[in-house]
Amino acid sequence: MKPVVLGAAGFLGVNLVDALRDAGIEPLCGRRRRENVLPLRKRKVPMCIVELDEVDVLTEAMEGCDTVFHAAAHYPRYSHDYDEVIQLGVQQTQNALDGAVRAKVSRFVFVSTTATVAPAPEGASTEQHLFAQPPGYGLYHDLKWEMEQLVLTEDRLQTLVGCPAGCLGPWDLRVATSALIVAMARHVDPPHPDGIVNLVDVRDVGKGLVRMAQLDDPPKRVIFCGSSHQLHPLMEQLAYRYNAPQPSAPLTIAAAIALADAEEAKCAKEGGRAAISREIVDLIINSRVIDSSLAERSLGMEWTPLKDTLHAFDEFARRLRIIPPLDPG
Repeated sequence: MKPVVLGAAGFLGVNLVDALRDAGIEPLCGRRRRENVLPLRKRKVPMCIVELDEVDVLTEAMEGCDTVFHAAAHYPRYSHDYDEVIQLGVQQTQNALDGAVRAKVSRFVFVSTTATVAPAPEGASTEQHLFAQPPGYGLYHDLKWEMEQLVLTEDRLQTLVGCPAGCLGPWDLRVATSALIVAMARHVDPPHPDGIVNLVDVRDVGKGLVRMAQLDDPPKRVIFCGSSHQLHPLMEQLAYRYNAPQPSAPLTIAAAIALADAEEAKCAKEGGRAAISREIVDLIINSRVIDSSLAERSLGMEWTPLKDTLHAFDEFARRLRIIPPLDPG
């Protein structure tokens, strides 16, 4: 395999690069012109410029490669400007596909999300449960669905889709899925609704994507989910873990949506980070239990226990002072 990783400097991308190297594969690492690439420099990996708005640049980056891992799909900071965000995400995904075709790449692996997995009539949802149209749960869900559909319906090259749950683990420099964990570790009481959260160790996702790309006849779409939890009881466990006060009672769905919308509007105007984002609210209130047994059967996946994932995140986050050091007492 001669892969190029789009988004190699991101949270999932760095862990995918590590998984490829652990498998004896040296990837070409795509980076934006203006991006923090310290994690890649630390690994001394070959890098190339990748800009999703420039098909020629994408094509040049992909030439000589047989596999593209696309872990750089558009990720909106806020959940407004719906039409503009959807248009941008779809166009950038189309550009990546066009670049891969022009570069004569044979396999395109797209990193999506379990947000595109539809509810099952009964029991846990699997890869077979698809939305026939955008889910309508919010911008994040609809954007991810639109981009994933573009990849799934592409017929000029082989396309595969990995659908990871909420990723936790080392190298979450922007504190994405880890935001609630960081808040608890800092003894901040984060506002939250209650609902199901599906989680996975980001290192497992990297391994799974590599194994998926190595198979001669892989499944078209694979879910990566290590465990499912009710959020509020999980946060109570995190409070014990970080010796923090117990979290406040969950917000109602209406209150959580209203707060997230107000926070995002304020931050869009004044800067800063929302106390809770609309994306996170929409994910929590619309999630369902996920069955990831296809990954276990077809890829031989074994999931890292949550406690081990949290330990790895803590070590990383304390080293970078994202969370406080351990109390020596």
